Amino acid sequence: MRRYLNFTCSTVFLLVLYLPGQAMAENITGTVKVKGLRSPGNILIYIVKAPSVHLDLSKTKFIMDQQNLTFIPHILPVPVGATVHFPNNDKVDHNIFSLSRTNKFNLGSYKPSESKTVRFDKPGIVEVRCDVHAEMAAYIMVLKNPYFAVTDDQGRFEIPDSKHLEQNGIKEIKNLPPGKYVLKTWHEKLKTQKQIVVVSGNEDVSVQINLNRGTPSVLYK
Repeated sequence: MRRYLNFTCSTVFLLVLYLPGQAMAENITGTVKVKGLRSPGNILIYIVKAPSVHLDLSKTKFIMDQQNLTFIPHILPVPVGATVHFPNNDKVDHNIFSLSRTNKFNLGSYKPSESKTVRFDKPGIVEVRCDVHAEMAAYIMVLKNPYFAVTDDQGRFEIPDSKHLEQNGIKEIKNLPPGKYVLKTWHEKLKTQKQIVVVSGNEDVSVQINLNRGTPSVLYK
């Protein structure tokens, strides 16, 4: 059985009963609804603090692509220490840079079919721009743990997003360990919301999140 919870700006608690003899692991799934935006997609949902876990990043390959004068994806979450590849799959030159305090960089101008990389060693928000095409913008979200997800076009998400992690070379994360967590949201045009979740047992927890336009907060205080 799944338990459902709506939350707005107030912090709420969700308790899931532990069934003796069952594995203590589960996922958080849910749907995000927004007011003031056309789509509930590309919203980051993440756990602020979680038990430490060793990640082998040696074989990871996170990609921020460039196609049709657009960064793909618009929001790319990565764990601290990850390297991001910036392939130019466009028909024109690009000059990718960031002035964000989390990680300032400038890759210089490079041609179609070329690719460059940047390593992200500090948690925080990195706004990515193109010095040649001012309309291009995207966000790399450098996170302290691998328990995060980005909503699809219908606003759906699952934490951890094992499919996303495995596609990028992280295969050891399957479930969220039991514990008390702060679940937060981030989108550049939406007000950040948070929820405290206490989980145990082996049941997935399902939530519905309602967001409104506004200024988001930082990832970590």
